[in-house]
Amino acid sequence: MRRVRPLGCALTLLGLLASRPALAASCSVSSSGVNFGAYDPADAADTRGTGTVRLSCDAAVTASVALSGGGRSATDHAMSNGISQLGYGLYTDAQRSTLWGDGTGGSQTVAFDGTVVDRSVYGAIPARQRVTAGSYADTITLTVSY
Repeated sequence: MRRVRPLGCALTLLGLLASRPALAASCSVSSSGVNFGAYDPADAADTRGTGTVRLSCDAAVTASVALSGGGRSATDHAMSNGISQLGYGLYTDAQRSTLWGDGTGGSQTVAFDGTVVDRSVYGAIPARQRVTAGSYADTITLTVSY
């Protein structure tokens, strides 16, 4: 079963559900985009934002959620405005020390256990990137395996 749900924000997260055997739980995934707000290239601090991923199932499951896609790769993301790109990272923790990705390149997937589970997605745009003014956006794919 596959479900895709785009959301409109600075960063859009799309959900895909992996195939499941007959008589298994039925699940859906939803997400809120990561909204970074305004980015100031002269600011010495990273710009941070937070979003949420929700997995809802009709029976308890143990699932793994991977984030991939985006402007560059699962661990090196970039939002675009025309040809200008603004790099950022997605993390599993508020300290932004563990990359949330697809399990490659030092990234981790995130476990979901239960029937309705919310997990935060923590984003950070590194400081002092030279970019043109305007709105930047990217789309990430969520893959849920259970």
